[in-house]
Order: sequence, then C-alpha cells, then structure tokens
Amino acid sequence: MSNATIQLVQNFTADHALVANAIRLPRGSTSTMDSPYLSLVSLVKAWPQQKVRREVLMVSDGIDRLRGLGTSGVEIASPSQLRNPASMGAFATSEMTMPSISIDADTASNVSQRYGVIVHSIYSPGVGRLSRNQWEAQLGQSGVSKIADETGGEYFALGLQSPVSFKPYLDRLQKIFNNQYFLVFQAVPKKKEGFQRVKISTQVENADLAAANNVWVPAATPKAGDD
Repeated sequence: MSNATIQLVQNFTADHALVANAIRLPRGSTSTMDSPYLSLVSLVKAWPQQKVRREVLMVSDGIDRLRGLGTSGVEIASPSQLRNPASMGAFATSEMTMPSISIDADTASNVSQRYGVIVHSIYSPGVGRLSRNQWEAQLGQSGVSKIADETGGEYFALGLQSPVSFKPYLDRLQKIFNNQYFLVFQAVPKKKEGFQRVKISTQVENADLAAANNVWVPAATPKAGDD
C-alpha cells in the first residue's frame, strides 16, 4: 500500500514459495498520500469480478496520514454563561474538535461490501510520530477493525504492541478459510439499487458466525406500464 493505491508484487498463484519470495518488509517511510483505506478501495475496485472467494489480509496500523483525523465540533459554555446559568440557552460552538476515525474507513467498508470482498487485518505499528501517539493508534485500530467486522472478516491485534509473530493469526485465519460457506438467498429488490441489511443465524449450538452486514441488491426491473 502506497500513495493511496497498491503495488502488485506478485500475481495470484497457488505457488506459496513464489509468493513468500515476493513479500518484503515495508519501506519504513511515509509518502505524501498514505491512506490504508484508499489503498483498499483502489484494490477492490480494480479487482476483476469473478465467481470465487475474494478476501484481503491487510497488515496496517490503520492511521490515515493523508487526510488526518476527522473532527466534529464540540459545544461548550462560554465563561460568561457559566457565571450566569440563566443565559445558557444555547452553547457556543468551540474551535475545539473531537478526533474520530478516518472518514475513508466508511468508504472502504461500503466499497468492500458492495463488491463482495471480505477484509481481514493484522495490526502492526507504523512509523513516525503518529504511530507513537496512543490516541491516534487506537483510532487507526478502530477504523480497520470496523471494516473487518462489517465485511465479515477478522481483526487481529495484541493491543497496541507489535506481535512477536504473525503465525498464530495466520493459523487462525486458515481455520476460518476451512470453515467458510457460500450462502444463496433471495433479496427483494427496491426501486433503487443499494444495500440491504442481512442477519444470519443458525440452530447449531456453540457456533460463532461472521458475515458481512449488508448485501448489495440491484434495482427492481421495471414492469410494463410502470413510470
């Protein structure tokens, strides 16, 4: 992932050794447009539509270095209002802001669900000042874990620490791959295309299900005589 896009270092193959040889360490530097979310969007939109499982394992700290933190205004009382409670009819909007996860996390989640891609992720600390800030690191984790949860994937993290090894996570991921099912169901189209909420349940005891929150449903085909 780099500059809000991706670098494909190895085409899809069943040759695991070939893939392993292509994997390299990150460069350890930041660019002018670093956004794991926009990189994910770039990958998913460019991925050819195929009748196969499409899943992503993203290793990232989730920090959006392109747009920075999202903000929302915080309403506070002015000193004069605090001295005179009767005048506190409406608080003034302060220039103070409350940081939130990247606005592109929603976009990446929606696009992944739209194209039927399951996103898994492993937390790994990045570089630079932002990666050392606990608050920003937690927001980054929240953004990536949100995408994993909403697309039916898994998120792996050892708090804000760098994992000693990815192997336990990869073993768990392989177990997940070995226990996936392709479900077919009928959705009722509406006048406009869009997401429809999906909730999956089972009568099997002690089962833990993971699935995307939504399914993309095309618009209903107009009938003869409809406007």
